[in-house]
Amino acid sequence: MLAQVGYHTANFGKTHLPKQLHPFQLDVQDGSKMNMGLTPEESQSLEVVNPSSALKFNLASLYPEGKDYYPETVTHNALSWISRQTEPFFVRVSYLQPHNPIILKRGYEKLYAEYPFSRELPDISQLSEFEKSFASVCGLESLTPEELCKVKAYYYGLTAWIDDQVGEILHLLEERGLLENTVLIVNADHGALRGECRGLGKHLFQRASQAVPLIIADPDMSSRQRGSRVKQICSNIDLPRTLFGLLGVAVPEQFRGCDLFSGKYPQEVYGTIGYGEADSYAFPLVRAGRLPGNRGWPRRACIRTQRYRLDISSRIDATYTDMSNEDLFFVDTQVCPEENRNMAALPEYATIVRQLRQRLREHLEDCQEVPSQQVRLPESTIAGL
Repeated sequence: MLAQVGYHTANFGKTHLPKQLHPFQLDVQDGSKMNMGLTPEESQSLEVVNPSSALKFNLASLYPEGKDYYPETVTHNALSWISRQTEPFFVRVSYLQPHNPIILKRGYEKLYAEYPFSRELPDISQLSEFEKSFASVCGLESLTPEELCKVKAYYYGLTAWIDDQVGEILHLLEERGLLENTVLIVNADHGALRGECRGLGKHLFQRASQAVPLIIADPDMSSRQRGSRVKQICSNIDLPRTLFGLLGVAVPEQFRGCDLFSGKYPQEVYGTIGYGEADSYAFPLVRAGRLPGNRGWPRRACIRTQRYRLDISSRIDATYTDMSNEDLFFVDTQVCPEENRNMAALPEYATIVRQLRQRLREHLEDCQEVPSQQVRLPESTIAGL
């Protein structure tokens, strides 16, 4: 859409799109592969932290000495392209990091080495059965307190590396006199559990997984808006309308979401993860994670408002759930910001739980099911991975 109104468009780094979709005029994904540019021999020689489970995660290790840090290819390519632009441009600089495998550039492991991270895993006795099952798959109990702190310190270190990459881009824009004519957005697609609810990754709707950074800087902002923080929920689906509004571009009718500078904000956001097939796993590539009784890993759906979060298992073993097996979780984040206590049975919340569940169910009725055969990887592909 932006290319049609005169912008040069480019992506550098990961897009995570089907191969048939080509939204950018230039798409250079160098620097975004999961292998971090390492040979199998180099990967196997890394000293890693990994829970003694089937996940085979690399949660904390250092990049080999004397080797250029592979993800910085994304930055270098973006800087080179930006420096050559003379017309309006839209560029997406997309880093895989911070993301498993956590393979840190040397030097960054020192930044948070002395930070007083919690050395204990949280109590999960009051979580949903789904969250307890996920904790069991992750197996963080096998890590020592020192390893648990290291996992968090390396993740924070990788986030600091991202900050430095953003700094390089800002420096170039400033050098070229473009900062006063460029809208900047810092954003992510999902968060990552590093022990919250004893989990790893993005499979839960706990805040550490569902919340993402969103910073928007527009040179035309009023002095009142600059540096302000808006404490309202929103979704990445709001970004197109917001960006087009800032650029003065007509918004296509099919765009959903809100223009976040219009003063109107969504009242709730939704999320869904998983397929809910009979042969579904929490981690399908390593076939780890089943529900008790060898049931398939569920599809989990969530509604979140400014104050409340409610999620359910909406599909298990290729069958849609009802109240008897949806394993509902509800929390008042104002009372329990850690989101580690299921408050669904408390009588004072009965009305709001009923209302949120109804809205979530109505939202789910709109879904379109993908044919089962299309969500399965061929056995040969799995073997190769």
